[in-house]
Amino acid sequence: MKNSRRAAALASAGALLASLMLGVSTAGQSSAGTWCSSVKISYFKGGTADSFSDILQKGAEAAAADTGAQVTIISSDWNFPKMVQQFKEEIVKKPDAISFMGHPGDAAILSAAKDAKKAGILVDFANVPAPKSIAELNSGFVGANLSKMGQALAARSIKDFGLKKGDEAIVVGTFGVKGRSDREDGVVKVLKKAGIKVTELNLQSVGQNVTGNPSLLTPSMTAAIKRSGSKLKLIVSEGSLLGYTPKFFDAAGLKAGDVKVAGFDVGADVLAAFASGHVQLTADQEPFKQGYLPIVSLCLQKVFGLSASSVDTSAGFVTVDNYKTVAALPKGFR
Repeated sequence: MKNSRRAAALASAGALLASLMLGVSTAGQSSAGTWCSSVKISYFKGGTADSFSDILQKGAEAAAADTGAQVTIISSDWNFPKMVQQFKEEIVKKPDAISFMGHPGDAAILSAAKDAKKAGILVDFANVPAPKSIAELNSGFVGANLSKMGQALAARSIKDFGLKKGDEAIVVGTFGVKGRSDREDGVVKVLKKAGIKVTELNLQSVGQNVTGNPSLLTPSMTAAIKRSGSKLKLIVSEGSLLGYTPKFFDAAGLKAGDVKVAGFDVGADVLAAFASGHVQLTADQEPFKQGYLPIVSLCLQKVFGLSASSVDTSAGFVTVDNYKTVAALPKGFR
């Protein structure tokens, strides 16, 4: 009897994953919402109330409903020291598992990761990898291959926008944090190889929660735009900052299309910037999967002793040719 229940639950878990890929609700399945009900999971969503982190939370909550897992959402304001402190606090609380983000980098995370291991807490990573911590814990990772993603975005930008040697670009990112900056480092590498002069606009220099309040970047962005002048052909940004592009342009005296804009992530604000002509290209890393799949993976590990799952969520590009199709999809998933 025990083996039959185990087999039925495993089949249900597999069905949940399959149904996600097909976009079919699992709410009606008889075993959904029960098979992982004894497991407590702390899920880190990164931000507090922005379009990207809210989709991460939506995915995690959907997985909680489908599996029955007791999921606690941890919001960090995209503040990396705060994220590390919260990680340590969750370890003290001893949940069964934690889905964490690698944004702070291994230097800040590894010691706490080892503490989690000693405490018998499962830890998987989402959104940004922390390679040493993942290796130490034999963890799974659900997210994009950031370096390849960045390089692909830069190559596509060069091709689509006809960029050439001598042109200038501004690349926004959290530079200098291994793992976190792999995406932007990939962009810079490809652009420089093509002979394009790059200004790196490091979000760390602002010293505040810029992702949660994009207006804080306005002075630095405006100054960078004016320094480059007519040679500026491309701006690469991310998330809420990408969605804030129309206001950056207004502050710098630019009109939509004066400078091509590419970046990372999709949300209502980014899609609105496509519609207004301010953004032409973005790479979608599908955050709903980054919320949903870690919960299922941790449940499978805890309940059935299965190994951690790693999924590359890099899904391609949203462009001026297909953004309307994406915008017409159910809200809150991309």
